[in-house]
Amino acid sequence: MEGFGLEVRDVLEHTPDEVKPPSFPTPANQSATGFPAPKKRVSAFKKRRQNNNTSMLPTPPAQYGPERPPAPKPEVSEKQRIAEENDALLNSLPPDQIMEEQRDLFKNLDPKLIQMLLRRANLDDSGPAKFDPSPEPASSAKTTPVTTTTKPPKVTVEDVSENIPPPPSKKDPTKPKKTVTFDEDAAPPAPPANLIPVKKITTTDPNLVITPSNAPDEAHTFHTHYPQPPTVPDLDPEDPDFLEKMHSKFFPNLPADPSKLAWMAPIPTPGSAADKESPYYPGQDSLPISALRFDFRGLLIPPRLSRQIPVTKGLHHHGEAPEAAGYTIPELARYARSEVPAQRCIAYQTLGRMLYRLGRGDWGKGEGGRVGEEDDLAFGLWRCFKENRVVESIEEEVQGEEGRGHRSCYAYATEALWLFEKGGWRERWRGM
Repeated sequence: MEGFGLEVRDVLEHTPDEVKPPSFPTPANQSATGFPAPKKRVSAFKKRRQNNNTSMLPTPPAQYGPERPPAPKPEVSEKQRIAEENDALLNSLPPDQIMEEQRDLFKNLDPKLIQMLLRRANLDDSGPAKFDPSPEPASSAKTTPVTTTTKPPKVTVEDVSENIPPPPSKKDPTKPKKTVTFDEDAAPPAPPANLIPVKKITTTDPNLVITPSNAPDEAHTFHTHYPQPPTVPDLDPEDPDFLEKMHSKFFPNLPADPSKLAWMAPIPTPGSAADKESPYYPGQDSLPISALRFDFRGLLIPPRLSRQIPVTKGLHHHGEAPEAAGYTIPELARYARSEVPAQRCIAYQTLGRMLYRLGRGDWGKGEGGRVGEEDDLAFGLWRCFKENRVVESIEEEVQGEEGRGHRSCYAYATEALWLFEKGGWRERWRGM
């Protein structure tokens, strides 16, 4: 260890001092209850404020050194200055003029007002009054202030000359009382020249103007004519002309478009001309594939049976052929692209069951179509499915991003594709 200049010696142990036994600390101010006595704590803000107050205290004057110049006289306030000017003005006036001014004031002012002003003048005046006797000279320079509670002097107006006349009375019995009237409330001084006496006149001309020249005589009668709207009978929803009457009553100035009000039309009477025009009328010889209706289980509903199903089954929520229960493939395809998740769920479930029954062969084996022959019911339904892009709508719901979209719609769409594969239609007619 030569490089560092250190020497290593033997380790020596020091003899320990007397070891004090441990003792439990006891609080300095122990109360009788065993708990420590509370301490009075001062906040930091209060400490800073106390320090600032002590630093702002004036320093005592030095008791040695040269004499300090005398302090300047305090400035006279505005109130004292005005009081001094008034005193000087009163001193410059002769006594006769002062008495004359007092007579004018007592003559023109209310005695109560004068008494109030004199009382305020005596209270506001801190020194001796103008006409009070001068106070006795003080016996010594230093006097001890004595605090006594004295009542304010009673002010009486007794030094007024007897020649001052009393103030005029406020109420003069000879003066008429002022009143306010309005012309519209008062009766006119004379009736107007074109005034017609109230008579009952009968006339049917709404543009007739009654003037003194054409005023009828006593024998005629008169009643005021007001234009009345044409009366329209109450609307009956069961009336076949309900839409036309409703348009003429509420919207007579707007163009009529019956196609927009078709959903409000009442159900036609069975066997009527309007009923026979329905696309799902039972008496027709043939029906298009797009007009066939199915229930929620995917079963085909015949036209005659569709009119016997009650509306409580939920199969009448469509505008075309409202009297027939069930939904067509185009209607279900529109529901499958709806923004309402509940409508999409019902559409996916119903279409999946229909595709399963189609592949299972409930509506035929799917003959024709490829070689130009006439399609059977099964292949016609499949063409309707393809035209409305039903399978593409279901696949689009399933192929959405994971974690996004409606989970119920995703589950029903997955079930519909599984039923489509299980039915076997895609494997049988791949590429069609």
